[in-house]
Amino acid sequence: MRIFLLLYFSICFSYSEQNSFENFQMYMSQEKGRIFAINLEHRNFGKSITASGNLWFFNSKNYVFDSQSERISNKNNTITTINKLAKQVIYDNNFENNLDIINVLGSAENGVHVLDSFNEKELIRIDFILVDWDTEGSIWTMPNTGEPKKISINISSDEIVDLEINSSKIISAVSLPHIDISDYEIIDLRD
Repeated sequence: MRIFLLLYFSICFSYSEQNSFENFQMYMSQEKGRIFAINLEHRNFGKSITASGNLWFFNSKNYVFDSQSERISNKNNTITTINKLAKQVIYDNNFENNLDIINVLGSAENGVHVLDSFNEKELIRIDFILVDWDTEGSIWTMPNTGEPKKISINISSDEIVDLEINSSKIISAVSLPHIDISDYEIIDLRD
C-alpha cells in the first residue's frame, strides 16, 4: 500500500509540473497574438541594463519590442533594431542557436525541461532548464490560465535576465506607431 501511495503521489506531482507548463504553452500559442507591458532587466558582471515597453508576441519568430528609445523586431529570421535616440537602424540575421528570453515564450520545440512547479505567492512557479544552453530559469504564471507574470533566466553565475509582465491582452494585429526612418543611418549586418 505504501509503495502504491508513493507511486500515486509521484505521478500526480509529475503531472502537475507538466500541466502547469502546458497551461503556459497553451496561453502563449493561441491563434491571436499577445501584447505584454513589460519591464526587462539584464544583469551582467555587476552592471544592470533596464528597459520598459510593450512586447507584441505572435510566436518566437515574429515579435516586436517597443520602448521610448528603441524598437526591436524579429520577423522571418531578420532582427531589426531601430535606435530612436541615435537615429540608426541595424538589420541582422537571427541565428537558430541564439539564446534570448523569447525562446522561453515560444513553443515546446525549444528544449525546455521542467524541473519542478509549485505555488508561490498566489502564482505557479515553474523551474526549468533550457537543455541546449544548459541554462536554468523560472516562469511565474497565473494558476488557472497559464498567463505569465515573470520570467527569470540565469544564463551564468554573472548574468541574469528578468522579465516582469505587468499586463497582457490578446491582439489580432500589430498596431505600432510608424517611425519615419528616412533620415536614419542604416547598418546592414546580414550576409
